[in-house]
Amino acid sequence: MKSILFSTLFFLLALQSFAQEQLLQVAKQYLLAGNYEKAVITYKQLAEYNPDDVSIQQDYVSCLMALKDYKTAETVLKKLIKTSKNKSQYDYTLAKLWLAQGETKKANKIFDKLIDAVPPVEKEYRALADKFIKENLIDQAIQLYDKGKRENGANPYLFSQELALLYDKKGDGVKARESLLDLYISQPAKSEEVKATFQRMYDKPEKLEAFQKVIQERIDKDPIQVAYPDLMSWLYLQQHNYEKAFAQIKTIDLQLKEEGSRMLGFARTALREKEFNAAKLAYNEVINLGNEKPFYQLARAEILTCSKEQLRFSPSYTQVDVNNLTQLYQDFITEYPSFKLKETYREWAELEARYAHNIDKAIGLLSEITQANNVDRQFKGRCKLEQGDYELIRDNDWESTLLYSQVDKDFKQDVLGEEARFKNAKLSYYKGDFMWAQGQLDVLKASTSELIANDALNLSVLITENNPVKDSDATPLLMFAKADLLEFQNKNDDCLALLDSIENQFPKHPLIDNILMERARISIKKQDYGEAALHLQKVATQYADDVLADDALFQLAGINENIFKNKDDAKRFYEEIIVKYPGSTYVSEARKNFRRLRGDKPDVEVPKAF
Repeated sequence: MKSILFSTLFFLLALQSFAQEQLLQVAKQYLLAGNYEKAVITYKQLAEYNPDDVSIQQDYVSCLMALKDYKTAETVLKKLIKTSKNKSQYDYTLAKLWLAQGETKKANKIFDKLIDAVPPVEKEYRALADKFIKENLIDQAIQLYDKGKRENGANPYLFSQELALLYDKKGDGVKARESLLDLYISQPAKSEEVKATFQRMYDKPEKLEAFQKVIQERIDKDPIQVAYPDLMSWLYLQQHNYEKAFAQIKTIDLQLKEEGSRMLGFARTALREKEFNAAKLAYNEVINLGNEKPFYQLARAEILTCSKEQLRFSPSYTQVDVNNLTQLYQDFITEYPSFKLKETYREWAELEARYAHNIDKAIGLLSEITQANNVDRQFKGRCKLEQGDYELIRDNDWESTLLYSQVDKDFKQDVLGEEARFKNAKLSYYKGDFMWAQGQLDVLKASTSELIANDALNLSVLITENNPVKDSDATPLLMFAKADLLEFQNKNDDCLALLDSIENQFPKHPLIDNILMERARISIKKQDYGEAALHLQKVATQYADDVLADDALFQLAGINENIFKNKDDAKRFYEEIIVKYPGSTYVSEARKNFRRLRGDKPDVEVPKAF
């Protein structure tokens, strides 16, 4: 009998539970559909049977508030506050009820009480703050985080990021700045993130200058804190003021006794950005620390690299400049022979070949690297390719193709191998073997290297468009390929004479745009930039639909920006590439340069976080 009663009771309870679950699903559907009239009736029944279910009680009150039945909602909440263990949750809902009725003082009184009652546990602060933010209660969230920040003596910068975002959302720029500065000091790992926020906040020169004054005041008050000069350096870089940026970097380096490490990092950044004078300033400071310091020899080697790059981008270097620099390389290697099989030696060879036109000397230097055993494999491969180039310059094409083929064999699955195959294909083109060259180029057009793929495509198009059909005259392309080789060998006058012959004999040949580009390259080598610009302008306007037009525009932009100092025209040429040739390989760089000339702030990193 007892078992029957127990089974019956269990069945009735299960049935009631099932009925409750079904009723809850119906209530939720009404609530989601916005049918508050039906939802409130259903939730009222559920709330009476489930007085301790917070979710049901909160949904019931939400329905009452949606119907603006504030009086009933208040009665329900006050009863729950008296009887429930989840008092704080219902207090929060009651405060929302007061806000809905415009009773701000009553609501704030409850919010203040909730904030005061939060235990000193980080996750508790965040949980309540998330509720405030969800309801757009920004002032309450700020008040809560401020309390947490004051009460956490171990980390006075706790919640700095959260406060900065809240102040920024509120429109209080000063307090947002102060919180971000606190975050910058407390969490160096977030320094780049903070800088990005500052860059957005201070998007006008006058704002940036005002911010710099604030940082300088902080430096004066707290000269020991390295975060401030680090940030000041970054601010100067936003203004392209590398010299002042370096002054801050130097301060940190000396203060932290880094023995030139940070200054060396800055020099490398400046070199990468082609700020040669600033780079040299930094390198010399490292050198002046003394030859017993750990970065002395590296600075000595890299300042040579900087001088070589400065010469390469100089519009007016002289042969005396070249000779002086080659002597500096030779003196350094004599003093530090350990650099003999390193990048410095390869650079010296490049200087001898490309600028001093001392090909035999360059090949001799590279041979020491390529014949040595204790040399990095990739580095040796790179030097072999350059040695092959220099052999071709002195008309030793057999030795040249042998070196290219060795690199191709050693680096089959590497970009270096693809570059070697391209050089061999171009060598065949120089010699008039267009069919073999075309076969190699067809494969290289799918290269993993965008640069090689683009070069292969351009040369392939040149051959395809200008190699005549069977029984036609191949003379123009053969002559142009020979002229192309002469330009590569720095036999510029012979090249120009041959180009004149092509144009005189075949005045309407489709090679004319290529001839103009060849002349432009030679004019640039001769530092006759006005003549170069004329040739490039013709390509860009008269052959706008041909494959070389975007290349001509990019070079025109560079000449106007760097040589003529005509930034408006440079900007116009960059914009033309972006608009007219969206598929060009120059688009990314053109967009970057266009934005810089327009005045957009660069995204420059200060080397080595504090």
